Amino acid sequence: MPEKERFRDYLAFKIVNIFQSTFKARLMDKLPLYKEAAFCKGVHCYVASSVELKRSQRDFEPQMSVWLRNFKPGEVFYDIGANIGMFSLTVAKMHNKQVNVYAFEPSFSTFASLVRNIIANHFGDVIFPFSFALGSVQGMRNFNYTDIASGASVHTLDTVVNQTGSEFTPAFSQKVISYSLDELVRSFGLASPTHIKIDVDGGEREIIEGMKQILQGSTIKSVMIEITEVSKDDDQVKEIINIFKNAGFKEALRIDHSGFKNYPLVSDVLFTKNWEITHG
Repeated sequence: MPEKERFRDYLAFKIVNIFQSTFKARLMDKLPLYKEAAFCKGVHCYVASSVELKRSQRDFEPQMSVWLRNFKPGEVFYDIGANIGMFSLTVAKMHNKQVNVYAFEPSFSTFASLVRNIIANHFGDVIFPFSFALGSVQGMRNFNYTDIASGASVHTLDTVVNQTGSEFTPAFSQKVISYSLDELVRSFGLASPTHIKIDVDGGEREIIEGMKQILQGSTIKSVMIEITEVSKDDDQVKEIINIFKNAGFKEALRIDHSGFKNYPLVSDVLFTKNWEITHG
């Protein structure tokens, strides 16, 4: 990036930090900053908060990149807990828009940035964003924010206890519509997924309960899910693993998050069904 653009970005963030939150938002609307993402060369992310800036600077674990590269043209990827679109944008770019992406993100502030990123990268014809929650049933739910900043995470659905069992006071509670994935595909005719990523900070089991028909289907090949083990014999984790085993999946890969030496342990776990990753 030219030195002039670096100075512009630096100066804009310094100015923004002087103002209170309301004025920050207004100023950002006047100064939309797009930065090239570290996670995928050629992808640019709209940066409206320090959280988003950090997300744009993240990179994938090598094993995660290998999984994404194994997708094939014509396949369908569901990005559940899409946030600003790290996975969605990467898949669209990596496969030259030959893999359709359905991106699910219920947070109002983060969803806006997700859509901005889709527009900025000209992926509107391949990434389809949806701003509602996924669960085991259809209905009206309470979506509890830990932080309303765009890019924030660890929000919860119908509970004020987070994924590690700690209670929190929501920064905001929003009524949202929730669907099960099975009902969504059946009722609205969405293309059945070939690959799924789930990263929802604690609501994984309910989402999986709501996609049992998809897991039993013939199109699904792999599911990458972030799992938090609160203790050695975590019943929820055991239930998640059993659902996949009963649907014919096997655990093919486990990527432990760095920095977690004791419980709770956080890992990305890949389950596959009649499908193997190639490393070529």
